[in-house]
Amino acid sequence: MEMELLITFLLFTCCVLALPDGHGKPLGEHNDLGTPNLEDDFRSLTPKSFYDKYVSTRTPVILRGLAKTFPAFDLWTDDYIAKNYGDLIVRLEAKAEKETHIPVGEVGMGRSTFKEFLTRYKTDNLYCVSEVPGPMYKDLELPQIMNCGELAGSLAEMNLWINSGGAKSIIHKDAHNQLNCLLAGSKDWIFINNSYNDWIYQAEEIDGDQGGFSLVNPEEVNYITFPDFVKIPWTYATVHAGDCLYLPPRYYHRVKSTDRNFAVSFLFGTSSLFDMKNCDVKGKSVNLENVPIQWKYPGHGVMSMGNDPSLSWKPQFIDIFQSNFEKETTIQNFYSVLHDVIKDVPFVPPLMQKVLLEESVFGTKVSVDIFENAPKNAWEKVAMANSFDPYNHPDMEYYHLDADGVREAVTYAVEDK
Repeated sequence: MEMELLITFLLFTCCVLALPDGHGKPLGEHNDLGTPNLEDDFRSLTPKSFYDKYVSTRTPVILRGLAKTFPAFDLWTDDYIAKNYGDLIVRLEAKAEKETHIPVGEVGMGRSTFKEFLTRYKTDNLYCVSEVPGPMYKDLELPQIMNCGELAGSLAEMNLWINSGGAKSIIHKDAHNQLNCLLAGSKDWIFINNSYNDWIYQAEEIDGDQGGFSLVNPEEVNYITFPDFVKIPWTYATVHAGDCLYLPPRYYHRVKSTDRNFAVSFLFGTSSLFDMKNCDVKGKSVNLENVPIQWKYPGHGVMSMGNDPSLSWKPQFIDIFQSNFEKETTIQNFYSVLHDVIKDVPFVPPLMQKVLLEESVFGTKVSVDIFENAPKNAWEKVAMANSFDPYNHPDMEYYHLDADGVREAVTYAVEDK
């Protein structure tokens, strides 16, 4: 028995000694394959050259000083926002991404007015991760490097990020192209190309989801559980107030903030293919109020944060139709086939059924021609149904709590009265 224990101890010691030097260290200290991320002078870029060099090649780039012309760069102090936008409602998260704690604000679970949030965010575990309320658009600009061609017409939504420091994300990727602009503070970014997906140890996601996250803990990288992670090269950058960065879709990244910071993110499309002819001239920035944005949040009610681009569903519906039907059919027949595709996605089947069968956004019969010529608002309703996220709903607690949670809340309320 003693000999067996000795052998086990020796084997364990050898394995530990054989681990790479970065085992147990935080991301950024876990290996020596990190290099500074690419930077460029935005003043030398036209919309087409920005597209050709970075968007079409899916290459992240730091653009120093690009956001300094935004009115918000000077205006967005806590006092200014509380005075001018205090009654608008924003979405809350905890500072650590994927933390199970959901902050409770003045409006409810995961919701607060700006006025209340700004009185608490410096002392409480609060992070504003929200869509930018529409009334705040007047303080923002679409930068000149995006103000031309299909880039200018592809904006899906505007997101807002505010915390007092200490916020940190997991290693994750997002579905959209984004231009993330910091208006106050600083953030440390680490980027990992998604060509290393096989070594990233991605968590299992709903089939077809273009986002996702790694199971590797960035606070303490474990090479016993995730041995291939040591082989991945990475780039890094610290972004300061006034800087923007372009982040391609499905590009892994990790973000940390050390001080009070405000950021906005321009989300545009999930593809890297845009028509940019006639855009090889330096443009001008334009106030965001004058820019078409697909999903706009008015500052109250349901958000559309993270929604699919509406027209992304058109080719999918046409493909499903052509694979199963030779000619026009009823919407009931089409939905029966579609249901097999979406049946395992939480919340979606009853919402899609309501849009297609009860609201009849495409009518009672469908065909390729009907889908091709359907109005934009029909596809927006389809996208809203498929993108349903309880966090976007002002009554999110009703979706978040299971039966036991409801019972506990009611019991607590009765006992407390």
